[in-house]
Amino acid sequence: MLIAYYIFMYIICFVELNPLIEEALDMSRIKDLGHCIELINSAETAEEAFEHYCKIMEECGYNRIAYSLVTDHPSLELPSQHGLATSYPEDWMKFYVENNYMEVDPVVDAVLNTRKPFFWQDLIDDPDIKDDSLLLMRQAEESGIHAGISFSLQGLSGETVGIGLARDSVDSDKRDYDFMAQAYLLSTYFHESFREMILKPQLPKLTLKESDLLHWAAEGKSDPEIGMIMDISIHTVRFHWKNIFRKLQANGRIYAVTKAIRLGIIEPKIIKTS
Repeated sequence: MLIAYYIFMYIICFVELNPLIEEALDMSRIKDLGHCIELINSAETAEEAFEHYCKIMEECGYNRIAYSLVTDHPSLELPSQHGLATSYPEDWMKFYVENNYMEVDPVVDAVLNTRKPFFWQDLIDDPDIKDDSLLLMRQAEESGIHAGISFSLQGLSGETVGIGLARDSVDSDKRDYDFMAQAYLLSTYFHESFREMILKPQLPKLTLKESDLLHWAAEGKSDPEIGMIMDISIHTVRFHWKNIFRKLQANGRIYAVTKAIRLGIIEPKIIKTS
């Protein structure tokens, strides 16, 4: 169902981006969107998801990728930064940061002010582009970053991510709206997956008695033993377990204890009995 939804969204994006094209949709660039989504889903880490995404885009002719936090991201506890994940040349990234180019980058400005995908060439061709912005774009081309496309992805409280796709050489100046629509869809899916992987988990708030109960369970104590140690009834022990399962989204005490240890909520070897 999820893949079907994204394919449906691809059709919507395609029609909105290029209403003049009437022929049947032919996914000639990203040949199997469902497979691409499954490939990203198979990643176990954010780094691996980005590698899969880069490989897909490279097969489509775009071998320069940048995933940037255009605004501060309180939800991730990360500041704005160009190329949180990137395959841009290291020399260019260093040069970009040293010159504080996020302040004059016309791509960053466009990402902040539009939700529509756009071609970088449209920014370069704009007669109102500032000199320092145009210089930046020319320097990027000299560094092997050409023919870019960017997507603006906005999230919670205005948090904005910009994804840039570029080539290390220019074969054609043709604006491929079909590919743009496909890439926009897949980039949105990648972004949500990547974000989930780097999102710091919010620790559930347990009461003191719930934490104590987990500590004793981690030490191998049974429910009746925990009741005696904590001077509560077996009914109250089970009441606390029910709340713990809900807060930790765990099915069963073994999973709850394991998850609590992994999240750092409890440390079984450090228990104070006084």
